[in-house]
Amino acid sequence: MADLVARLRTAAGLALVVSLWCWLLTALHGIWSFGIVLGYLDGGGIPLYPYLPVTYASFFMYTLGAFAITFPLAFAVCSVLVARFHLAALMLIWVVGAYWGALDITFTYQIDFGTTWRPHEAFLALFFHPIVTPFWIALGLAGTSSLTRPLR
Repeated sequence: MADLVARLRTAAGLALVVSLWCWLLTALHGIWSFGIVLGYLDGGGIPLYPYLPVTYASFFMYTLGAFAITFPLAFAVCSVLVARFHLAALMLIWVVGAYWGALDITFTYQIDFGTTWRPHEAFLALFFHPIVTPFWIALGLAGTSSLTRPLR
């Protein structure tokens, strides 16, 4: 019983660290993509509610999907898998959660650019950048590896 509790505690810690890291980096990339590059922080309004100003907090709110998908996946996988497979699983889960969060924020702002886009088309047109996005992914995976090392 003590082994099960320790395993679940480790899985919860790993899931929390990975999901917070995913949420933070996805929100920061969204701030850069939409707030700075597309200028929404310069007095722009949220597309569906133009009277609401765009703030830094709104980007963290719109990327909560990254946390919401990453935490349960990481907890479930780390509860079941052997410890030596945790890092590979957590990296894959980070990528899935980051993409999910990017789709959430892209969906929020795509109405200003056209509503006929599919989610991946809006992601490629509005969120993806050939230099910043690979750096975001590399930083996310490196951070996942280094931040989870004490718990693994």
